[in-house]
Amino acid sequence: MAVVKGGAYGSGVMGVVGAVLEAGATELAVATVSEGVFLRTQGVAVPIAVLGNLNPEELPDVLTYRLHPTVGWARAFQQSEPISLKYHDGSPLEVHVEIDTGMSRFGVQPQDLAELMTTLDQRGIKVRSLYTHFQSAITERDLNKRQYDSFIEATKAFPGIRRHAAATTGCVQGLGGELDFIRPGGAVTGLCSGSSEADVKAFAELGFQPSFSLVARPSFYKLLEPCRGVGYDSTYTSSSHEWIANFNTGWSDGLARKLSNCGHVLRIKTGELCPIVGRVSMDSMTVRVPEEPGAEETFVIITPDFHPLTSAVGVARSLGAAVYEVPGNWGSRLPRVTVEGGKVKQVYRSLEYTN
Repeated sequence: MAVVKGGAYGSGVMGVVGAVLEAGATELAVATVSEGVFLRTQGVAVPIAVLGNLNPEELPDVLTYRLHPTVGWARAFQQSEPISLKYHDGSPLEVHVEIDTGMSRFGVQPQDLAELMTTLDQRGIKVRSLYTHFQSAITERDLNKRQYDSFIEATKAFPGIRRHAAATTGCVQGLGGELDFIRPGGAVTGLCSGSSEADVKAFAELGFQPSFSLVARPSFYKLLEPCRGVGYDSTYTSSSHEWIANFNTGWSDGLARKLSNCGHVLRIKTGELCPIVGRVSMDSMTVRVPEEPGAEETFVIITPDFHPLTSAVGVARSLGAAVYEVPGNWGSRLPRVTVEGGKVKQVYRSLEYTN
């Protein structure tokens, strides 16, 4: 079950969906009903789980587009007649039941599971799977193992129903891989779920490598004289004659303003790291380069590795953010380009149309 929520963690959902289905994924998972509806409108036919807890007003779309929502209580169906809880072909609504073993967000408490299962059966609702979600980092296996043990104990009374517990962290820790599904999300694009050195080391040792990067060409560049202020509020001043390259991307595209005067980009031509200088603004970022750049020269803003300064992991550390935030914040203006074997396979011009 490949988790492709949030536009596949920022990489672009349709490109990633095509890749995971080609690689053998049998089901997909998203966070919201609207994400599931989008996939259906794009012709995706495999089962789609919705991991966010179901709200009553979402039932019409769930039934129309044959989605499999998550429930943690029976309140989602209190306003519905049993006869209405069917897909358009007359088959019963299928749901996933999340069990709260320690995350303390969504999910039924283990001691209340039997009552919920009885209620769902009485309403004619089919339980497609039982699952839980771990709360701790890759290096905190003992805490997740307690959750796993609690989950196994809670589900013993329902041996005929499929179970799953391993999201990206569980896959790395080896917790839940023997169950019916695994739920890799960030790992699908090589995105580590933690930013600590220990987390990244454990992740990389299993062969994971980021499959995405953020690349750009300068839209304008100029040679500045000494003592020229750069960008809003002149937070950077040239100390000598300096080449400044401007890129048409900024915080509206998900590039954090906090990278102003502290971030770096990679110059592919020479392998040099070039500093971001001045304010990162809504639509623009300025970078100091060692010489006049070539007309078609490409720079990498987020590198496809675990570099301490330019990767998603490195940027997350510098920002005090979660790793998933870095690509997850990339805006709809950024085209998503899928590349295979060094050749462009597909270009998605706007996520307003490709989610």
